[in-house]
Amino acid sequence: MLVCGLAACGGAQPTDVPVTSATHASAVEPLTEPFLHPDERPLVPWPACVPSGLGTDYAVGPGQPLTALDQVPWERLAPGDTVRIHHSATPYRGKFLLAARGTAERPVRVCGVRGPQGERPVIDGQDAVTRPALQAAFTASASDILQRRALAMVTTLASDAWTDRPAHLQIDGLKFTRAQPAYRFRDAAGALQTYADFGACVWIDRGVHITIADNELTDCVMGVFSRTTDDGSGAITEHLRLVGNVVHGNGLVGNESVHNTYTQGLGVVIEHNVFGALRPGARGNAVKDRSAGLVVRYNRIEEGAHALDLVEAEDFPRLATSRPEYRTTRVYGNQIRKNGDTGSVIHYGGDHYGSTPGALWGEPVYRKGVLQFFHNTVIVTGHGAAVFQLSTTEERAEVWNNAFVFASTVAEKSLRMGQSVAPPWTTGGLLHLGRNWLSLGWQDIDQWHTLGGQLLVATPPLTGLRSPLVAGGWVPLAGSALVDAAVAGEQAVPVPVAWQLDASGRSQPRSVRGAAADLGANER
Repeated sequence: MLVCGLAACGGAQPTDVPVTSATHASAVEPLTEPFLHPDERPLVPWPACVPSGLGTDYAVGPGQPLTALDQVPWERLAPGDTVRIHHSATPYRGKFLLAARGTAERPVRVCGVRGPQGERPVIDGQDAVTRPALQAAFTASASDILQRRALAMVTTLASDAWTDRPAHLQIDGLKFTRAQPAYRFRDAAGALQTYADFGACVWIDRGVHITIADNELTDCVMGVFSRTTDDGSGAITEHLRLVGNVVHGNGLVGNESVHNTYTQGLGVVIEHNVFGALRPGARGNAVKDRSAGLVVRYNRIEEGAHALDLVEAEDFPRLATSRPEYRTTRVYGNQIRKNGDTGSVIHYGGDHYGSTPGALWGEPVYRKGVLQFFHNTVIVTGHGAAVFQLSTTEERAEVWNNAFVFASTVAEKSLRMGQSVAPPWTTGGLLHLGRNWLSLGWQDIDQWHTLGGQLLVATPPLTGLRSPLVAGGWVPLAGSALVDAAVAGEQAVPVPVAWQLDASGRSQPRSVRGAAADLGANER
């Protein structure tokens, strides 16, 4: 299966990461080495939204056999089926549910056929209509809640066994918008409803091998939410990929609990996306995650309370802490820009505190592992700033080959800050600093606080008074200290860095042009 790897999908794309296929959807798969150590493949053309030839083709749109989303038999989709939503001058005002169990060879795909200027078909939540036949997809106790959660819902049918999960599904090439409490819709029973204040454009209640690609997700409570709990194999989101999407303008004013994306699962890959700012006044994060086996790579991430909020598996602590991949998180090749006045750039560990040893919440189930942070470019604006917030001394960050550029307005150019934790835990973490570039005047912590943990400098950073980047961009200046300055080795670069984003957010191959790679997310 091919997925979109560019924010605008106007060029070549990367292929899917190889993983071990499940023999049936209820199995909880181990995260294989090819997943944790991705096999970077050559770029391939993004596939057009055409019938797969392996199942039924459902064409929706002007002049097509189906004209509205509620005419699609969502509850009966089968392996190999394709739902092609054609561009329309007016938005589609409909909601849908995916419960099908495709296979690796015969995935189920819902895709957008672009308009004459490359426009994505629009799925608009205001006055959206739900297919009446989907009423049977919800239990009586949960129907109101689930229907209010999202425009596109991935979950099981009420008639499915509790161990069943949707499998091998892809949603791509669409624009989802207007799914938040200010808007209303018709549910499957025809009743008028408003959207819940904890929901998303796309809500993944459970599933395995789910790909959300090349979509624009905006003006929803969240762009994407995925759910995982300790309630058995049928309650897990596994092998989820968010790739090539444009995510912006989500969140709720004054609310810090909803975000541009919020993922929980086993084996989540977030790559080649462009994350714009949240809705003005929203207090959530750009990217929030509670997963085991997380990879965040080749994204542009703007603003948020945290650009990356990588915290404990709140809803599935038993499963997560039993998996070794919970202790390793990879973040590489990203372009990150954030105002430091609203919070730390990277938060790693946990966000519930006041627990006791042995409990299944709070400090005992923090990530307690290593954040591998390499070949990223981080631009920090505002007046005060801290890049890393490592929750306790049981969290460690390996930080190599990055460029940390503080704006001239930033008075406190700090690398670390703490958070509230209860005894016997101590905040601060271990920050292992390898070769990096840092703005002159950088410091461990600000002058107003003390902090546990430790900053270990393996290699003194390169420094400079002025930004080493081209004006307004992410590329190293010719002759700057970033050029040819990266170090090699498994500790500094655990996996190859094969891609980079250009000025427009499109993914391009990255290759070394000099004696060594450049520091940061882009090669000159």
